[in-house]
Amino acid sequence: MAAIDYSVGFTKEEVQEILAVHKLELKKTLAGWSDGGASVTKRRLDEIHSIIAACQSALQKLDPVAYPKGRRVMQSGVSGVLPK
Repeated sequence: MAAIDYSVGFTKEEVQEILAVHKLELKKTLAGWSDGGASVTKRRLDEIHSIIAACQSALQKLDPVAYPKGRRVMQSGVSGVLPK
């Protein structure tokens, strides 16, 4: 399933509504997964995760102040002098 760009043609409020619906669906599906564990549920879970990720990306585009991108932190494990 291709990722949908919800920042085109949707308002911030509409994207938030889509996100809220899929978050509820995720909770129901996770409950079903723990009870049954069917492969159909796993496929549905992947679809929900992709829609939630698309909504999060759209909200970052539509309102970058309220939904800033996560910071990337890097740390070097090198200490001391490197041999030549």
